[in-house]
Amino acid sequence: TYGIPAGYRGFLTPETWRPLDIKAVKNFHEQGGSVLGSSRGGHDTKAIVDTLVEQGVNLLFVVGGDGTVRGAAKIADEVKARGLPISVAVIPKTIDNDIPLLDRTFGFETAVEAARDAINVANVEAEGFPHALGVVKVMGRNSGFIAMHSALGCCVADLCLVPEVDFYFDGPGGIVDHLYERIIENDKAVIVLAEGAGQNLMAEMGAAGEVVKDASGNVLLDDIGPWLCVQLKKRLDDRLEKATPHGDKLYTKYVDPSYMLRGVPPNTADNLYCVQLAHNAVHGAMAGLTSFIVGSVNTRECYVPIELVANKRNVIDVSHQSLWEYVVFATGQPAFQTNEDSRDDKD
Repeated sequence: TYGIPAGYRGFLTPETWRPLDIKAVKNFHEQGGSVLGSSRGGHDTKAIVDTLVEQGVNLLFVVGGDGTVRGAAKIADEVKARGLPISVAVIPKTIDNDIPLLDRTFGFETAVEAARDAINVANVEAEGFPHALGVVKVMGRNSGFIAMHSALGCCVADLCLVPEVDFYFDGPGGIVDHLYERIIENDKAVIVLAEGAGQNLMAEMGAAGEVVKDASGNVLLDDIGPWLCVQLKKRLDDRLEKATPHGDKLYTKYVDPSYMLRGVPPNTADNLYCVQLAHNAVHGAMAGLTSFIVGSVNTRECYVPIELVANKRNVIDVSHQSLWEYVVFATGQPAFQTNEDSRDDKD
């Protein structure tokens, strides 16, 4: 058994493959991040399959998120086209929880727990200053599950912003009035913000930069966190200054835990889930299955064909998912909802 380092580019350098015996992997569960490493780009499907044949590999276990799943699907298709006896199995490992059909992915619960710690820090800092606003930006390019779950779990958030819901600043139903009311009432407020939220608003207000993509084709996001703090301070300073005898303006306490969510060791729930995923993946591959992803679907452990989840993304269904309704209720924030039914448009 070998571990391939540095993502898909590592297939092309078999001399760097790492033997993974029991002694080598016994402490993997105590380490965060990716022990084998990862990378952007480097996916050459035909060259990868050529290497698998040359090295005599007949069981391939691919571990990762939506981009990794897309790559695994291409490998499985190429293997099938050549009629090769190679089984391709995928283990869903991503903190974003953005693989469709599955109840959750390995790493998600750990990331939510780490995000909650960051939110608690922002809340403590906000409580220490008059008219303070704690802002926490968490990972979530296209899916706001970390922000949604951590905002609910911390019980101190006054506003949760996710990529799936557009928001606006001013006027009735805007976030400025909502935050002003919370700060006047509690002398502080806390925002939980997914990194992919507000991208359209930044573009509309002329704050977006040039479109730049990484090696895997992902569009690099504009940094919503500092920009949001500046915009809110501009809008709230005068109003808050007039509302207090001391003339206090808005104090922003910005926390960006970033890779601290992804680099921490897995918690107990994720460790247990990882064991289940690993056992099921091995059993499926040894039984002759291929081109599948393992995971929990409606609490049942399943083998799901890769083509059902590749090139698709799991996002919050804000119109019908009760958990988002809980967020709106718990924070008291504007719903920013329309009456359109968009379920048919979702993956």
